[in-house]
Amino acid sequence: MVRILHKISLLCLGFTTISFIQFGLFGTALPLIVAELGIGYDLVGVLMALWILTSVIVAPVIGRYIDRVDILLVVFTILALLSASSLLTAFSTNLVTLTVARVLLSFSMPFVWPICAKITSMYSSSDRYGYSTALYDIGSIVGLALTYIVVAVIGSSWRSAMILASILGFAYIPIMATAWKYRATARAIADRSAGRNPIYEGRSMYRVRRRLIKLGLLLFLAFFSALYTWGFIVNWLSTLLVNELGYSYSYIALYMVFIAAVSSILEIIAGLYSDRIGGLWGKIAILYMGLTPAAVLLLSSTFFSSPTSRMVSISLSIITYRIATPSFWSIVNEVIPTSIVGRFGTIYTLAGPISGIVSSVVNGYIVAATNSVKYGVLLSSVLLFLSILLYSTINRLYRRYGLS
Repeated sequence: MVRILHKISLLCLGFTTISFIQFGLFGTALPLIVAELGIGYDLVGVLMALWILTSVIVAPVIGRYIDRVDILLVVFTILALLSASSLLTAFSTNLVTLTVARVLLSFSMPFVWPICAKITSMYSSSDRYGYSTALYDIGSIVGLALTYIVVAVIGSSWRSAMILASILGFAYIPIMATAWKYRATARAIADRSAGRNPIYEGRSMYRVRRRLIKLGLLLFLAFFSALYTWGFIVNWLSTLLVNELGYSYSYIALYMVFIAAVSSILEIIAGLYSDRIGGLWGKIAILYMGLTPAAVLLLSSTFFSSPTSRMVSISLSIITYRIATPSFWSIVNEVIPTSIVGRFGTIYTLAGPISGIVSSVVNGYIVAATNSVKYGVLLSSVLLFLSILLYSTINRLYRRYGLS
């Protein structure tokens, strides 16, 4: 069974990595796109927010069916839509075609992580949630690093980079179809575990729903606050490094490879350690260990004048932030009943696009008004501190309800 879990987690890692390349490449190449199309950063920020708004509308409408359909079919559909979006983006010559391409991406991106969380709930026992989540979650930092590598290797041609990303997405569909097995076993495990969450055991369903709604709302707000920073990193980090600090894409690519390698190792260790501690507290403890230094480092970077010092501080902030990321979804597996993980996940993941909308608009105007990303960095650090407080509240409520 452990071999099955490991194999499926690796397939999910490939899925999240390729999906994130499609998602993150636009932000990575943003300075090049803005220069070629001749548009301002304030307009780009608004447009990015409008594109992401599609995710906010689509996720709750389609998300209710996630727990009822074939998981593999959903994965293939997502990969096809993401790849088609990248291909269309590559051939965009004006804002109309670019908008169509990015809206197409927004139709599929909200479902990537909820699907992986659902698969984890189907294959994994609760004492493996941290490791399983960490394994597929590193796809976001690996995918982000690969976007810089692709742009650097191709010679800063964002259109060629988009075409390559599209090819990778389409190519992974038959690979995953060939490697995917054991769905019957997964279904049996899901059937056995549907009621394993203590929320269901001997409790009033009215009270269960009320407590789930309260916990779910707090989870959403905490996730939003944490993901605001990640949205900034994905969409605006290249603007900071290229335009403000003056680094080349080739140099940034090497720097991102280092960050991705160190972060991936630390994420896996963090996931294993959270499993060793056990329960919700294990996930919360990892959050503290990651988000606290990340917020402090991000805040301190705004006080440095040296480009090298700022880059080092932001790099360390990203690395420590990634320590916390496995907990974002393993907490969902810990708190939310298996039978509704998919549906809840599509609501929970809306924190991503909504934070992306806010981040895009706010940082777009910050850059346009001040010609600097400094104040965007400052705001991101404040929201990380808020996220820590909200996750602490969730832990206290969970214990008060007698569910720990």
